Amino acid sequence: MSASRRALFDLAVARADAYARRARVPRASDPAVIARALEAWHLKTRFAARVPLPAVAAALAKRPTGEGWVWQGGPEGGWHPADEHTRSPGATSGPRARRG
Repeated sequence: MSASRRALFDLAVARADAYARRARVPRASDPAVIARALEAWHLKTRFAARVPLPAVAAALAKRPTGEGWVWQGGPEGGWHPADEHTRSPGATSGPRARRG
């Protein structure tokens, strides 16, 4: 799998995780339950044709509890503790975070 496809998958997992938290989707370890909860999100996103929802749901089912986790490595990847090297450039924490 190319690096760009892995990055796209990682982004899809991050966005799905953010959506699930905002929408207060109950945490589950069953990918099928997660996939059903994210169906509308998946259909509305640009990822729908390129990133399979069952694979995204399987990644979310493995998410550790708590804050500060990021998915890396595409469909075969895993959850890793976030640090300054893995945060996106627009992260909203730290001394240079923008306040609105």
